[in-house]
Amino acid sequence: MKRVVVFVTLVAAIGAACKQGPHPTAGTGTTTTRETAHAETNAVPPAPLAHPLFWSVEKAGKTTYFLGTMHTGVDAETRLPAIVWNTFHRAKTFAMETNLDDPQAASLLQPTRRSLHQDLGDDYWKKLEDAMGPSVAGALDHLPPMVSASTLAMRGLPLTTAMDKVLSAHAASEHKALVFLEPVTRQLAILDKWMDVKALKMMLDELPGNEQRAQAMLDAYLEGDEHKIIATSDHEKDDALQHGYTAAEYDQEMDELLYHRNASWIDAIEKLHAEGGGFVAVGAMHLLGPRSVLELLAHQGYQVTRIAP
Repeated sequence: MKRVVVFVTLVAAIGAACKQGPHPTAGTGTTTTRETAHAETNAVPPAPLAHPLFWSVEKAGKTTYFLGTMHTGVDAETRLPAIVWNTFHRAKTFAMETNLDDPQAASLLQPTRRSLHQDLGDDYWKKLEDAMGPSVAGALDHLPPMVSASTLAMRGLPLTTAMDKVLSAHAASEHKALVFLEPVTRQLAILDKWMDVKALKMMLDELPGNEQRAQAMLDAYLEGDEHKIIATSDHEKDDALQHGYTAAEYDQEMDELLYHRNASWIDAIEKLHAEGGGFVAVGAMHLLGPRSVLELLAHQGYQVTRIAP
């Protein structure tokens, strides 16, 4: 499940680049979830998160704040509590993974002559049509497999504006200094490598289980339970091995999707901190567990503290 969780935390870059593309959950299998139900029924919006994934990181008399996000499924405007927003508004600098408005993102997701239908074969193409609907699948036929894979990773999750996008819009309107921890081209290159036809076939084979685990991950995020979020990865390696991945391939994938990226961000974060600190928002998996950004900073002598409202 970890790879699916990381896919969900990366799809904002694809979504920003495909604004004119097909609706991501059109077709059969579309799920209405708790996060969107209030909009459809005019009910009272859900309460702010009681336990956001929110930390302070202190060193040399300066403090930087870290928020773990879900790139889709959570409405930042209504669900982030006052303690997060107040801290955000006070910060002079805002950092996020990448610039979702970088025009290079769209240029890397142009249609090609290659047919996803042909690469998948008729049986898997039928599964894709059943999951998305024939018209949406057809619209994705000549786009890179990562577009279809990222769409499947979001199935069943609420259709919300990416939390990162909401925060960056506020940061721009408040004239904060903006820091991007990596270029969008790097994110898309990693996705293009690992969200390939092989990964798409695995996701189609495991679709019901992936949806259940994605929903469980979202529920754990809403509860603020970092241990449950980490636990969603427990059985995924076995699934990958059963679908033709070697253990070395799986470990390399996790290194490139998650751990190497964490390490590559540290210099920029330390520079931001040394210049007075700020507010950093990145996908939740980058802040949790071994080799996370927070663990790497702790090893550098920073005091890391989970903040409760």
